[in-house]
Amino acid sequence: MDNTTKISTELNLLNWQVKNVLDMMSEDNTVHFIARYRKEKTGNLDENEIRSVIELNEKIVKLEKARESAIKNIDEQGKLTEELKSKILACKTIQEVEDIYEPYKRTRKTKADVAMEKGFGVVSKQIRFQQALNIPKHLLEKYSKEEIISGAQDIISQEIADNPSLKEFVRSQYFSYGIISSKFKKLDEKAEKESYKFEIYRSFSQNINKLKSYQILALNRGEDLNILSVSLEKDEVFFERFEKRLIKSPQNQDLLKPSVKEGYNKIFSSIEREVRSKIRDVAEEDAIKVFQENLKNLLMLKPHYNSSILAVDPGFRTGCKICVLDKNGTPKKFSKFYIEKGEDAKRIIESLISEVDVVVVGNGTGSDEAQKILSEFNKPIIVMNESGASVYSTSKIGNEEFPNLDATERGTVSIGRRYIDSLSELVKVPVTSIGVGMYQHDITQKQLEQKLKETVEDVVNLVGINVNSASPYLLSYISGLNIRSAIKIFEKRPYKSREELGKVLSKKAFEQSIGFLRVPQSSEELDNTAVHPEQYELARIIINHLKQDVNSYIDELKKLNSDVTIEIVNDIIENIRNSKKEFRENEGILSRKKSLKIEDLSEGDIIEGVIRNVTQFGAFVDIGIKNDALIHISHLANKFVKDPLEVVSIGEEVRAKVIAIDVEKGRVNLSLKEV
Repeated sequence: MDNTTKISTELNLLNWQVKNVLDMMSEDNTVHFIARYRKEKTGNLDENEIRSVIELNEKIVKLEKARESAIKNIDEQGKLTEELKSKILACKTIQEVEDIYEPYKRTRKTKADVAMEKGFGVVSKQIRFQQALNIPKHLLEKYSKEEIISGAQDIISQEIADNPSLKEFVRSQYFSYGIISSKFKKLDEKAEKESYKFEIYRSFSQNINKLKSYQILALNRGEDLNILSVSLEKDEVFFERFEKRLIKSPQNQDLLKPSVKEGYNKIFSSIEREVRSKIRDVAEEDAIKVFQENLKNLLMLKPHYNSSILAVDPGFRTGCKICVLDKNGTPKKFSKFYIEKGEDAKRIIESLISEVDVVVVGNGTGSDEAQKILSEFNKPIIVMNESGASVYSTSKIGNEEFPNLDATERGTVSIGRRYIDSLSELVKVPVTSIGVGMYQHDITQKQLEQKLKETVEDVVNLVGINVNSASPYLLSYISGLNIRSAIKIFEKRPYKSREELGKVLSKKAFEQSIGFLRVPQSSEELDNTAVHPEQYELARIIINHLKQDVNSYIDELKKLNSDVTIEIVNDIIENIRNSKKEFRENEGILSRKKSLKIEDLSEGDIIEGVIRNVTQFGAFVDIGIKNDALIHISHLANKFVKDPLEVVSIGEEVRAKVIAIDVEKGRVNLSLKEV
């Protein structure tokens, strides 16, 4: 079975769909270009379906390389047989290859290897197959009986540990019925301070198939912090079954039992690592999916153009940094006020606030106190999530964008600009610093960054970018572009048409990117749509027949392009009609009428807020107090909820009931039930 057939079978696609995707990717086409402009060749596959084809193909290629490597290395050792080669080629997973290859990877001699060299193999077979013990005289002349038997037992335990079928027997048991448990270690002073966060795992056990992803990540973090001892519990009842597989009669069982136990323990240690690795991978995959969905919803927040802004980065010790941004988001004036100096603070604010339409305040330390002062000036107050602003302010990107501003000023500008256009600002911040995930620092960073990069690319290419106003950092996420070509575009703007971009970009980069770039200043109306220039001739005919049924003029279109289909025509029509559509529709803004403290709340209150983060165990809501309130998954709806993202999303405005308040810890619990 070739790779195309394997992929189409596993993903339930047609062979031609898979073949065309792989062929187009080999020709340096991007996922977004294929999904948007080659629908007829993929059967209308979307970006995620195309990525699934690519990822599965990479997985198959990786398996093929693992097989080839194992066969080559075993052959070089002079130990390859046709039977062994056939077994390796029949492996369907890399783990199966590893099970067979493991004995041939060792670079140092084991006790079993030494025993075999001494000739103890014949005795090991007598014990292993429970035959009468008859140690050859020539061995007894050189070695003691105890040494011979001990060496024979080493051989048996190693053979058991290396046996692929026995490994699979143990693996199947623990992957189906294994239990992960944890307990507190003896804590040092540093670990003691953090231990309260892991109290529920002090004495914890759960079947691996019932473990929640956030529990797995929490256990791993507790282990990394040297607070928890986490392990896969040994199943003694199962060991008895394992033992019975190998011990068939009473003869020599006293000699065989220790070898069986030692071999089992070696397998168990290996399987424990596999189980821990597997559940970690699953947990990371789930966490990344949550992170991706949260990030997508955050990037899809509705922009607010044409407003002058007073941006405020709140703080106590270093004061509240403020900046006036004009309607284009350009910083014009900077100042600072201190919360504790009330009258002086009001005087500073009063000197600037008449120049702006709206006040945008970060949600960091001192935000509530700053809002209380700002609320006296009768201007709309918007609270923005400032996660990652400080990271941006000291980054290379921040320094390149505002070389004449200091870090605190850059951070303040970033907070204000997020209200204008969250997408344009957040692409400048490392995605792991945006603060919309779960245990992001415990996830494999390379995988997380790749998946989040894909999410940003999806949003940027869905929305389309004004080439004359976008930053190079935003442009770099466009299909077919990288930071180098994005800077090149940026430095040669403004553009009066898409055609002019053809003089800046290579032919391939132009083809892959141009449909996602908008030129509002162009005299060609199609330059400000998602219609690709290669479709312009078709589009002009379609525009003249917009009120007619497609079937009435499809033949005229086929004269221009014999491959045109009804689906392609409908896609062009949709792109024309959506030319002025703003795809980012989620408000995600918490407008403050007055400052709120946790002491102002009472159980039973109905309160409004905005979802700031969604995790597997619930959602966090900004209700205007210092800490976000939690809606536990059990309180998201009047029905069972498996995935919180099915019910709520970042940026969504909600009305919820206050069901619990802990003033000392600053925690509030909410419910969406009965509201």
